[in-house]
Amino acid sequence: MTHSAALQKGSSLTLVLMVVAAGTGGTLQYGYNLAIMNAPTTFIQTFINETALERWDIQLEDYQVTLVWTITVSIFSLGGFAGALIAGPMTIRFGRKKCLLLNNVFLMTGALLAVTSRSAKSFEMIIISRVLVGINSGISMNVQPMYFGESAPKHLRGASSLSSAVFAAFGVMLGQVVGLREILGSEPCWQYLLASNAIPGLIQLLTLPWFPESPRYLLIDRGDKEACINALRRLRGCEVQSSELNEILEEQAETKGMRPRRPWELFSDRAVRWQLITVMVISSAMQLCGNDSIYFYASYVFKEAGIADEKIQYVTVGTGTCEFTACIMCNLLVERKGRRFMLMGGFILMTIWAVVFTIALSFEHYISWMPYLSMACIFTYILSFGMGPAGVTGVLPTEIFNQTARPAAYMIAGSMMWLNLFITGMAFPFLVSELSQYCFVPFAGVCLLSALYVGLFLPETKGKSLSAITSEFHKLNFKGQDQNGPSQTEAQYQLGEPASGEQVQKMVGASKKLQYWRLYVLSMVLGIGGSFQYGIQVSVIASPEVHVQSFVNHTWKLRYGAPVDDSANQLIWSFIVAVLSLGAWAGAIHSGSLPVTYGRKKALLFNNVVAIVAALLMLFSRMAKSFEMILLGRFLYGYNVGLGLSVHLMYLGESSPKKLRGFLTLTSSIFIGFGKVTGQIIGIKEMMGTEDMWPYLLAVSGIPAVLQFVMLLFFPEAPRYLYIDRGDTEGCRRALQWLWQEEDLKLELDDMEKEKESAQGEKVKTVKDVLTSRCVRWQLLTLAIPCAGVQFCGINALYFYAFDIFRESGVPNDKMHYLAIGIGATELMAITLCSFLIDRAGRKKLMGYGYLLMGITMSLLTVMLSIKDLNSWIPYVNIALIFCVICIYGLGPSGVSMALPADLFLQAWRPSAYVISGTINWLSMFLVGMLFGYVVDGLGQFCFLIFVAYSIFSAGFMIRFVPETKGKTMVEIMEDFNKLNYKNSGIDVETTDITLSTKF
Repeated sequence: MTHSAALQKGSSLTLVLMVVAAGTGGTLQYGYNLAIMNAPTTFIQTFINETALERWDIQLEDYQVTLVWTITVSIFSLGGFAGALIAGPMTIRFGRKKCLLLNNVFLMTGALLAVTSRSAKSFEMIIISRVLVGINSGISMNVQPMYFGESAPKHLRGASSLSSAVFAAFGVMLGQVVGLREILGSEPCWQYLLASNAIPGLIQLLTLPWFPESPRYLLIDRGDKEACINALRRLRGCEVQSSELNEILEEQAETKGMRPRRPWELFSDRAVRWQLITVMVISSAMQLCGNDSIYFYASYVFKEAGIADEKIQYVTVGTGTCEFTACIMCNLLVERKGRRFMLMGGFILMTIWAVVFTIALSFEHYISWMPYLSMACIFTYILSFGMGPAGVTGVLPTEIFNQTARPAAYMIAGSMMWLNLFITGMAFPFLVSELSQYCFVPFAGVCLLSALYVGLFLPETKGKSLSAITSEFHKLNFKGQDQNGPSQTEAQYQLGEPASGEQVQKMVGASKKLQYWRLYVLSMVLGIGGSFQYGIQVSVIASPEVHVQSFVNHTWKLRYGAPVDDSANQLIWSFIVAVLSLGAWAGAIHSGSLPVTYGRKKALLFNNVVAIVAALLMLFSRMAKSFEMILLGRFLYGYNVGLGLSVHLMYLGESSPKKLRGFLTLTSSIFIGFGKVTGQIIGIKEMMGTEDMWPYLLAVSGIPAVLQFVMLLFFPEAPRYLYIDRGDTEGCRRALQWLWQEEDLKLELDDMEKEKESAQGEKVKTVKDVLTSRCVRWQLLTLAIPCAGVQFCGINALYFYAFDIFRESGVPNDKMHYLAIGIGATELMAITLCSFLIDRAGRKKLMGYGYLLMGITMSLLTVMLSIKDLNSWIPYVNIALIFCVICIYGLGPSGVSMALPADLFLQAWRPSAYVISGTINWLSMFLVGMLFGYVVDGLGQFCFLIFVAYSIFSAGFMIRFVPETKGKTMVEIMEDFNKLNYKNSGIDVETTDITLSTKF
């Protein structure tokens, strides 16, 4: 063996020993403290009950004991959240190594409380202990990957950081082993089991002081070059390579004079926008993917497979061993296959196994070998998690953030992870009780969306320096600013290359603020009181049907001395539901006059007053014993929805730059989906879907109206309205500067000036003008056929048939509304994904091919509904097809239909265009609602053929005739449409003055 090889071997050994010393008292504690709580569940619950009986002489109810136990388990996550928040400041102040050593103070204190809780007869000491242990885990989960990533050479950076996941998985396995009845999982020993986490902490306290601090921390944060070289020499076991030292020196030069970043500064820094989104998405997905939840089902599945009760604990240890083994394999593969491949592959495999697991659980009582398939799914799901998300997630913040931003990034990542762990822990028992075997469908959706995100947006980081990784993200962070790539100054700033002092100062200042953050906040304010109201009104009315009909019957009896006929009661209820559409039609008609006369902002403020009045009518209807107040309230809600939906889109489209116009106007669709899901959730019987709560349920829309009314006062009027309609150039400039935070607005003002000149001397167009003018003929057809006609694509029919299909698949009637929430959540996620794709793929492709795919899928659904009785598995195929159609609808027609109308018409035509759009939309909705029942009775499942024909027709129209509007100015879009409007007219469109678009 050569001298160089011997030194290299020594370097690997030193680094490995450091990793073991830090990991033993670090992320091992996370897995260990999760696992040890399973074994003593019964013993601690008994202890809680006995303590209460001794103190207060009362016997706690079962649900009270369960509540205290749930708090004891779940509060670990809140402690982890607190630990994640303080980890950043601690690492900056004390360094990575000292932070890990000081972290053991929380652990030892928690262990002391746990071991003495029984003798003190205090279950509160267990709860406090869990908080302290959670803080310890939260700090170690953030600091340990940071310590490893900054101490390892580039070619071992992924493997060393991934060892954090290995230690966490080892902790799970170790906790399961120690929790066996033969060791500490017995009634006399449970307090020692809870305190046994002190042993790994003690090992870390005795071993970690012998290893050096992070070299990057020593040089970049402390400026101690000599200590950095000594640390590198000890960790490498050889002389420091100049290339590695130069890389650290380059990062030091890049961050020279910059203090450590705070978490909120990352949110306002455009230069790290996609890095931050990536960390938040992947960290959240790690907890929302369902891996921890599958352990819940493990014992049940093993029992169904015929394993004896007393042996299940040993098989459960196998699940922890499986994850541990998978993490080790991931550690060996990550530097070969790369982070992106491992993450995406892991999430895709988890999606597949979640679907298979759901099917296996559904058929376990019908097919003898299904429990064994379920057992295999548990192990493969855990293997997929360990091979991908569990291993790779921890390394990402180290690789994609520089030294000053890294602690804050880990704080954000840790906060997302712990908050989502808490949410999952609290919500999963309810999911299981209500959805039963279908509870893994939401997890499958999370895994699929996470895989799509990784595939679309995450660049590969394997073997790359920080500057190379930053350059990859720069293409996303500054996309669209310059077609030829970033400017020299931006590239120098991003890649850490030297630039002049003035350039660096300018770029750093620009990168510290998210340029359009006020515009994003405006989109949320408009959404919560605009299209959100449409979504919640459509969905919330389904829950209180029985209660409202009973109230109508009771009121009728009090007034007239006899109960109302069933047919009359059903008619009143149908009118309560349908009158929303008529009110919305009235609101849509006024959306052409109110925003023109009073402005977009004042129109919305007035609209919120209407919603608040409607909410008050709903709230006091039962007290006043008047179902007429419900009818009037629904009409006013409809007016609020019809006016708000049109003005919301108008306001947002006129306030957005063209590069963000599609994305921001599409947020209206996201809020519609969010409103539907919100209405479905608050309408369940565990929340507000009860006989006592229905007036409050119907009045809940007053809350977003109040929120929008208050918050909208702080935002300016739409800039285009100020410039073109009011002629207030200075007011427009101030509004743009405030919303966009830009000083150079020449291009935008020039575009507005061209639009203003095109409409010079012309009044705002009426609905008749839009209907009769040749110059907007094709815009009108585009508005009427694919955009406003989304009611005819069959989505509402699909919602109607979904319950029949679920019922035929064995879903109990009382569980239907929970699956309805899943359908709404699917549409919301699809629309959200559409918002990221619309400015990449374009409006035309998403909407045209979306309609085409909907037509094909509904054709297949019609066939499968016709042969549903031929085989037992066909209803499950139909369920899958329903979710496919909803996903396609959200990705295409639903999302784009909101964004496209704002692109089609100039300022003078836009209000009347929205009147026409709203009229077609709401009358179509009213007609579909009134006629669909008769169509179903007459055609059965073949009713979908009508919607197939419409979808195919709309797809052909969109693909064949409608020009793409993505990234174009209003004038450019008008020129494209003029080629259609004046085709074969003998007019040279290219040389015709643009006023042709508005004069006739």
